[in-house]
Amino acid sequence: MRSGLSDELGSLKVTDDRSRVSTNSTARRNYAAGHNQRHNLHSKRAATIDHDSQEEKLRIVVLGATKVGKTCLCQQFLQEKFVTDHKETVDEMYSVDIALADRHIVLEILDTAGIDEFPVMRRLAITRGDAFLIVYAVNDRYSFTIAQKMHELVLEVKSDLASATTMPMVIIGNKRDIDISQREVTLDYANNIVRDQWALDHIETTCHERESVLNAFHRLLHLSNINITNNSDIATRRSSDPNVSAHKEQRTNSKRQSCAQQ
Repeated sequence: MRSGLSDELGSLKVTDDRSRVSTNSTARRNYAAGHNQRHNLHSKRAATIDHDSQEEKLRIVVLGATKVGKTCLCQQFLQEKFVTDHKETVDEMYSVDIALADRHIVLEILDTAGIDEFPVMRRLAITRGDAFLIVYAVNDRYSFTIAQKMHELVLEVKSDLASATTMPMVIIGNKRDIDISQREVTLDYANNIVRDQWALDHIETTCHERESVLNAFHRLLHLSNINITNNSDIATRRSSDPNVSAHKEQRTNSKRQSCAQQ
């Protein structure tokens, strides 16, 4: 299947087994300087090497409040599919094989639950993550507050790393296609915080428009020193990560106990 970014991203072949605020010129110059500095640092970064399999791996953790479209973004990227019905996600892991001209990379995408019943598990997911997509909805100001908290949490958890402040991270403002009257977070306001204060990439997307979703994932991969070209071969499968499975089971048991007590 071909996308609007096919010249850069190539074809995406998927197998799903179903076991599943205006800124001033000074601020803009500061953002550009910080952006270039981060790009130079990221260009030296590569995916980690798994000690057991010796495979080159990169784990992307998708964070954000509930109902902002995290799962929809993942499904659009992986399967060119738009999810119409919202279904509460219990941490879902996908494993993506990327074959580049000179290397093979296993890309893991962890679609986290929007609820925060288990903060310890959330911290564990961040600890084991290499790159981060933090998502909010432009029609939900509270979700932007949650995105700010997720950004702070990532920096806190990764504070022991020398490159904590340059961790590959992209902030996504989803649902940009909604009516302007329903917007609660303006592009200028979000840019003022994300680009000028945090010196991070901020991209608005809509799951109805695949190109915008691919652009966000492509940018994060680029920051992680993974540049997909039209020669790249990508195949996706559901991962059987035992930690994610244990997390899902813990959440399920907790919900059952809660329902039984009602």
